[in-house]
Amino acid sequence: MKLLVLAFLVGCGSPAKPVDHVTPRPSADDPSCPLLVPGTSITVEDTADGPSFVFVTTGDVAAVRTRGAALATMHNEQKGPPMALGMMFPPDSKASTAEIEGGVRVTFKPTDPANAGAVGDQLRMHGRHLAGATSCEMH
Repeated sequence: MKLLVLAFLVGCGSPAKPVDHVTPRPSADDPSCPLLVPGTSITVEDTADGPSFVFVTTGDVAAVRTRGAALATMHNEQKGPPMALGMMFPPDSKASTAEIEGGVRVTFKPTDPANAGAVGDQLRMHGRHLAGATSCEMH
């Protein structure tokens, strides 16, 4: 009888199931977000033309510049995913880019100079939120 019980237990055992590792899903790829390039940081500067996001990287400079250009284009055309960085600002400014050492400057020139303060306030608020971030997701 003991042998039968032992045979039953061994026979009914199944191989150990592999551990199901859940890989975190990366955030959606926002083509207008230079912060998705590893090693990239953001600051906000006031320039003669208007407030600017300044993205610099220790990583892929060309990718940061490409994403900066996409940010400006998306903002100017107001076409893109609603949560993309390029869509987060009202169309009361026109964005342009300039290559800088290690990255890109994206300047938002207000269409009405009287709105310069409001445009700058928006960029500074987003810049504070995104400082140290590795994505452009707003939480």
